[in-house]
Formats: sequence, structure tokens, C-alpha cells
Amino acid sequence: MTRCRHLLAAGVLVAAACVCAVGQATDGWITEIRIDGLAPFEVSFRFVNPEPAPLQEISGQATLMDERGQAIERITIARFSAGAESSLTVRLGSRWDFQQLGVHLLEVALDVPGVGLVSDFLRFEILPVRLPLEPEPVSREAFTIHQEPVSWGLERISAQRAWEISHGSPGVVVAVIDSGIDWSVPQIAGSLWENPGEIAGNGIDDDGNGYIDDVHGWDFRDDDNGPSAGTPLHPHGTIVSSIIAAQPGELPIVGVAPGIRIMDVRFLDSSNSFRASDWGAFTDAVDYAVDNGARIINLSIYATGRPPRDFEVALERAASRGVIVVGIAGNQGQTEVMYPGKYGSVLAVSATTDGDLLATFSNRGTEVALCAPGQSITSLSMGGRATTQSGTSFAAPHVSGILALILSVAPYLSGRDAVSILEQTAVDLGSSGKDDLYGSGRVDAERAVLAARR
Repeated sequence: MTRCRHLLAAGVLVAAACVCAVGQATDGWITEIRIDGLAPFEVSFRFVNPEPAPLQEISGQATLMDERGQAIERITIARFSAGAESSLTVRLGSRWDFQQLGVHLLEVALDVPGVGLVSDFLRFEILPVRLPLEPEPVSREAFTIHQEPVSWGLERISAQRAWEISHGSPGVVVAVIDSGIDWSVPQIAGSLWENPGEIAGNGIDDDGNGYIDDVHGWDFRDDDNGPSAGTPLHPHGTIVSSIIAAQPGELPIVGVAPGIRIMDVRFLDSSNSFRASDWGAFTDAVDYAVDNGARIINLSIYATGRPPRDFEVALERAASRGVIVVGIAGNQGQTEVMYPGKYGSVLAVSATTDGDLLATFSNRGTEVALCAPGQSITSLSMGGRATTQSGTSFAAPHVSGILALILSVAPYLSGRDAVSILEQTAVDLGSSGKDDLYGSGRVDAERAVLAARR
């Protein structure tokens, strides 16, 4: 850790020589300043009393600053005492979450009775969320700390422990049939599928699949190759994609499987809805995802009536080719799973709270296969902004992400086998065994990936 220590007496600043050390504490009254957490912001330091007498009523303040020394937050240090020739650890913090990337300074200043004012500094750097299998970034700072993911859903499904085995393979593609994805979001852009048979921007259907310049997918709403033209996107598809595969970056948000690829298949309009006349385009969207190599299709979409037979056949065709279709139970709080989640070819997902209870808005029914976090889920929206949303729409991508991790460690598995592993490793909730609220239970990434790897 790199620090500079100062002694202040009688109101006059007397600067000691700058003491710099790597991985060692400085000599003096204050040592071992640490950043113990970012969400919320937590700090600790070691206070050393070298005096032969105890010290009472020590007070002070910790100041968080940017690299230029501008104060960001000040935290009052509660009064404490130290015995003669002893040391103790002092912990302090705030309710504030501080996860801004970059270099920062932390000053601890104390008023020590009979001695005066003493202070010490810690210079530290905040790095993006850590993916365990990636090399530790080389920092010019001796003390670094990583962002902590802000979505409670990741912790609940044990995603971070699953990352010790796999972050997901770029060979696994999840098609997000939704309202379209904002490609300009840096933490999502790196996860976009790239059509290997297509040359971007040449106006030619290079791979002969019937779609010109479909580099990242196809927009079946505007019948073009992406969001740069046509009707505005609704944020829904960007949010869903973020939950599946957002990569570490500026915000402390990351997807369940940040190493896999997302195929952008837009179907919903700017109001995040569709009409009865759109079923043909919906059917084409499913066929496109299957024909272009998606192993999983995320359908965070529901309909109020039964779809036409052609659409049902497209889903059956997807299942026959080993593609897993993940759907949703619906958000009416009813005892009925909505289409297309109602189909046997679709994995219907209900939504749970942070207390592992069924969310009040979530539908339930015999067709529910699994459940996943779906209330107050924090993810990325349009323009790379953070948003917190609730719905079965946001439970399903947790399931799609774990399935992508399963297929990443065991690409030879059939879709049916991957689903079986997910169901067998789910955490049973509610009444014992499969039930109408939670299906086989709440999905668990670590348990599923471990089982798939065996």
C-alpha cells in the first residue's frame, strides 16, 4: 500500500518524509488502512499507541477523495480509547455504495489527546467486477479492490462461485427474442454474437440465409439488420440481455454468463408489445435463431391468447433440434401460466423475491418448470444506465444464463440433458418436490455447473 503520513501539532502541519511501502504498514500511529467493502463503503485501520499511558477520547474523520484530492465523502470516526503500548483495529463505514472505477485517496485523521493531530493516507484503485478465471489486471496502484455486483440475484443463484469453473464460452449463443438490444452499451457490446458468415456493411447476403448484413442478428419489427435505423427500441431487450451476459465494466453490473454470446433478434415494438398480425414475424424470429446456431432462446414474452399452430410448430421444431426455449409464467399474479410458457416445448419460469418467496406479480401453474430471482433486479438499460426492474421477464434470463454456463462446460450435452441438470440441482422451495409455484425449485449456477462438469 502506498501512503504518506503526517503529524500535526499545535495547529501547525509538520510534514514527515513520505513513507511508501508495498504490502507493508507504515510506522506510526495509524497503520494498515484498508478498504473492506464498497457496497456499502467500509474502511478499517490499525491504531498504535506507543505511549506508556492509555489514551482516552480519540476522535477523528476519514475522508474519501478523488485522485486530485477533491473530497467525495467524509465519515466521522466514533470516539475510542487505546491502552498503553497497545494497538487496536478501528472499523467505520457508511450506508453509501461507492463503486466508481479509478484511483482514489483515503485519509484518516485523528485528534489524539496530549499528542495532537495525526493522519495517514491510502491510495487505492477500484477495478471492474472480478471474473476469477481472468488474469488479475496489472494496476499502477499497490492496493486494488474490485467492484461488488449490485444485483442480489447473482448472489442468490451462486453465479460468482460458478465463475470459478466457467464464465461462459463464446461458442454458446443465446438468442434474445425481445424488443432489441442497444449495441452502444459497452458492457453488452462485447457479448454480441457475430455471424461468422457475414461481412458487415457490404449490402450482400454473404451466408445466403436470406438476411443481408445480419452481423449481430435481425430486426423482425423493422425488417432490417439492427437498431441503427427504424423504430426506437424499448429498453426491455437490453435489460434482459444484460442479465444474461453483461461484461464487467464501468458499472458494478455483470451478467450470469458474461463469456457467452447474445444474438439480437428483435420482435417487439417500441411499446414492448405486439399484435395478432405479428405471429408470422414471431415464428420467423424463432426459426432465425434456430437456423443461425442459437443453443438457447430467451422468450421474456407472453401472450393473452393461444398462438396460432404455425408458431407452436416453430417451437417444437426448435426443441427437436436441441434448442432450449426459456419462457415466462406471466405477471398477472394468476394461477395460469401464459403462452408461450404454457407449451411443453418451453421452460416456463416464475419469479422469486430476495426472501425466496414467489413474487406477488408472478403467475403460477402446473407448467412452471423452475423459478429464479425476478423482483428488484438491477441491470443495464438503454445508454448503459443502471435500472432496477421486476417481472418474470427478468427471472427467465437468470435461467438462460445458467443453461449457457452448463453448455459451456459440457457442450456435448443435449438441450434435454442440460435442462435435466438444471432441474435436478435446483434448490427446492415451497412444498417438497415439484409444485405449481416454484416448479423444481430456484436455479443454482454453482450446483448446476458442478454437475455438468462431472
